[in-house]
Amino acid sequence: MSKIVLVHGAFNELWGPNELKSRWLPALRDGLWHHGVEVADSDVAVCFYGDLFRGDPETEESPELTKAKADISKSLGDLGDDLLATIHMAANTAVFERTVDMVATMMTSPDLADRVGERFTAVVTPETRVVVAHSLGSVIAYRAIATGLAPGVHTFVTLGSPLGSPMVLNGLKPEPVDGVGVWPGDVERWVNVAAVGDKAAEASRLADHFGPRVEDRLVDNGHRAHDPEPYLNNPVTGAAVAEAIAGR
Repeated sequence: MSKIVLVHGAFNELWGPNELKSRWLPALRDGLWHHGVEVADSDVAVCFYGDLFRGDPETEESPELTKAKADISKSLGDLGDDLLATIHMAANTAVFERTVDMVATMMTSPDLADRVGERFTAVVTPETRVVVAHSLGSVIAYRAIATGLAPGVHTFVTLGSPLGSPMVLNGLKPEPVDGVGVWPGDVERWVNVAAVGDKAAEASRLADHFGPRVEDRLVDNGHRAHDPEPYLNNPVTGAAVAEAIAGR
């Protein structure tokens, strides 16, 4: 049974749970190595939901999805040339189009959040001590834990999380109270790790938005500011996971 559950972020629809685990487990082990801790393969599970966003060219696209894509693309275009230039510097046209597809899919699939939640609860067991969630995965994991889908999880570790951005914070379930996000369920410890230059985690201090119990840590991931692997192999992340599985 898994002591550690890893939750991926956006743009993993072309992967699978086994592929992601093969990429992430070595990085996680390197983070734990700094603290003299080892984990077995069976100690780690991946919450995978990327396939729910994978397109099917043999299925006709619904009119609602087609319209949603057009509306979202126009809305992003209306933001101005400077912002679009920034997007293209950070990514490329393919990533831009995948972003539009993902947002449109979420808008036109009202049951999608519940289906993702089912993927989460399928891998979280009574033995799970720590949930480690990257990027969009931190929003998904937060929702699941805060709404009672993962009782008993001791430690919540967020990596490169956008939870502090106004757009995300104001759309959370459960809703913030007086502008402050609700503490996630019965979690005893929340460690938020943000990297210098990670644009997804610009509102890097989650303690400012979810209360002083959040432990905010700042790390340096070099030129891979938002990538999951340098987050996972960082001694800071390793310490949080090691302490959680040791029962501290």
